[in-house]
Parts: sequence; structure tokens; C-alpha cells
Amino acid sequence: MKIRKSYISALVIAGLIVGWMYSDDLLGTSSLDETDKSKVAISELEKDVISSPDLITQAFKVLNQKVPLQVRARGVTRTGFDIDVISRRQSFVLAQVAVEGGWVESGATLIELDKGTLDEDIAAARAERKARLTAYDDIKKRFRIGGAWEAQIAAATADLEAVRSNYESTKKLVDRGVKKPLARLQKMALLKAAEMRLIELENQSEELALSASYAQIKAVDARISQLLEQLKFTKVTAAQSGWLEKFHVEVGQTIKENAPVAQILGLKSLILDAPIPQTQISKIKIGDSVDLEIDGAGNRQGRVSKIATSANEATRTFNVEILLDNTDMTLRAGMSAGVRVTIDQVPAFKISPAHLNVDEAGLLSVKTVMSNGIVKIIPVMIAQTVGNAAYVSGLTDGTVILGMGQAFVSAGTKITYKIVEETN
Repeated sequence: MKIRKSYISALVIAGLIVGWMYSDDLLGTSSLDETDKSKVAISELEKDVISSPDLITQAFKVLNQKVPLQVRARGVTRTGFDIDVISRRQSFVLAQVAVEGGWVESGATLIELDKGTLDEDIAAARAERKARLTAYDDIKKRFRIGGAWEAQIAAATADLEAVRSNYESTKKLVDRGVKKPLARLQKMALLKAAEMRLIELENQSEELALSASYAQIKAVDARISQLLEQLKFTKVTAAQSGWLEKFHVEVGQTIKENAPVAQILGLKSLILDAPIPQTQISKIKIGDSVDLEIDGAGNRQGRVSKIATSANEATRTFNVEILLDNTDMTLRAGMSAGVRVTIDQVPAFKISPAHLNVDEAGLLSVKTVMSNGIVKIIPVMIAQTVGNAAYVSGLTDGTVILGMGQAFVSAGTKITYKIVEETN
């Protein structure tokens, strides 16, 4: 069986390295000259291996595929809303109707409060309204043709004529000396009173009387509405559908108006707050798809619903709100999650990270080989990582990437390579 020179050279290098590492233990102390000689020998052998035309390096042909370009961050979930239901009435708690720590629908009764005298007050107000309506109808009857108002005008007119006639008779008698002047003054006073009564009746307006009566009816209606509203407030209901986290009051406790009585959380839609660096915030848009990996709860999908317009002064990051569906109610507020916001689709090739090189500036590159067998270094960027593999962009289809053995070659070196299929 023929043994390749490259294998022999590799074995020799490995043997020399192991021998050099354990030389102090096997031979005791060694001189500086002997160590230097070993290093020189190893260096010479490495050169022989690199320049050996029999060194065959593995290579792969690039075949790009579309992969998502993503911005990564970590965030924490919170409820879609967190509201305190308040009491709109001062009273004491009769009963807790809903179950704490369960789902409640919008409008569902949470607690019942004491009614006090509301039922009696409403009955009294409704009776007063009935009386006001009767008075309103009486006014319309009074002013209709042939009604009481016309009769009163006629009676007042006749009374005025009688008083005036009586006054004229008395005046003549006074002028003749039959009666004293005081009698004339008395009759004059009666005449003026009759005139004023007729004027008052004539100045009465049906429209004005009906308006005043109608205003009294509406005032009673307003009082009834207020009482009915207070009756409605004796049942404290859920403003939105959500999770009844806890009650703030106990049965028998007296509470004031506008006091919080229960807390409701929105859990069917969660919001995840993710801090995004200022260098990447411009790449994210409202509605962008988001991949979430929630600690202990698996993978979920979300979308960007809001982007902050001002940065956090301490971290120089912008808060991005991600809307997360939680209709199955398996997630909770305060859970940590990894965030990946897809900002683009780029052509990339899947390789092992072992085939990547990093320079002193931290830039990534791969070693490729041109058609003439000369090694060339091309910079790349990682578009995505999946398990133990990486998707790199920056390479065109058909480019030949060096794999195993590429560490032994450098740019400008002419090498022998063998195309293999990438298994990562």
C-alpha cells in the first residue's frame, strides 16, 4: 500500500511536537540550543507540508440559498393591558361574584354592592314625574278654545265693567255731596284691582306655561337617571375581557367612590419589550415578523407593533414592542425570550464555523481557490446561525471554499484541492 507524503509529513510533525513537549520529563534538562534546533526542524517540516504538491485540501462549491437576515435581542413579556376596576359608588360589599384567578368576559359582574334606599328613591321620583305630566296636560287643556283661560278672561272682563260702573255711580254721589270722598277712593281701589287682574290673565302665555311645566318634568327625569345609574353601579362589572388577577376588597368592607376593587390583566395578547441598538433600529419597521424563543416555553411568532422614538439614555437602545398571540394562555407576563426580527432575505451559504477565519480587527473571511489553484481570501458576514452551522453571505454561486486543511495554506499559495459535499 502506497503512503502519501503528506500523511508522512504530518506524522513527523506530530511526533516532533509531542517529543518537544515531553523532552524535559524524559531527558531531564535540555539546553536552549537543542530547543531552538527542534523549533527550526518543525518550522522546516511545516514549510515542506505547505509547499508539498501532494497536500490535498478539502473544498466546497458555494450554492447560496435565501435565508432571513435578522436583528437579535432579548426581551421580557408583559400583559397587553393591566387595569384596576373601580367602584363608582360609596357602599359596602355584599358579595364577590366572579372567581379570583380566572377568566372574565367584558360586562361580567365582579362584585355586588349594597343598594341602600335606591329602590324607594326611584319609586318616589317616578311618582313625582307622573304628577308633573298631569300638570302639563292640565295646562294644555286650560289654554285650548273654550277652556278655563278664556272663561277667566271673560269673568275678569265682566267684573271690571261692574266695578267701573259702581265707581262711576259713587263718584257722582260724592260730587253731589251725598257720599263722602272716602267712598270714591274705595271704589277706585277696587277698579284698579279688577284692571290688574284682567291684565295678568291676558298676559298669561300658553307657551311659557308649558315650557315651565316641561322643565319640571325634565328635572325629575334627570334625577331618575342619576338614581338608575347609581343602581347600576351597585354591580361592579369588568370593563374588558381578561384575567381576573385579584380582588382589592373583601365582602362586608365599606368602599369609597372611585376606589379600586379588582385587577384585570390582558393575557390573550402579550407585549414583549425588546431593546434594539441604535445602529440597527432603522432596519426595523412596524409589522415586521419576529421569531421568539421563550425560555422554557418554546418558539413563538410575533410582529412589531410599536417602535420608540427616543432612546434609553443609559443604554442607547430603542424599545421595540412586539405583539404576541397568547390565546392558548400558556404564557405569562415577565417571561424572558430571545428575539429575532427578520429585516431582509439574503443569499447565503451554510458552512461549519471551523472554516471561518477571524483577523485582528475581528472581521470574518473564508479562504477560496481560483480556477488556477491560487488561494484567495474573501470577507464574509454571518447572516444566521443554526445549531453548529453558520450561513455566510458575500459569496457568489460556484465559488470554491477551502475546508479541512485550509489552516495550512495562505493567500497566494497554489494548492491541490478536492471538491467534497458540505455535510454541515
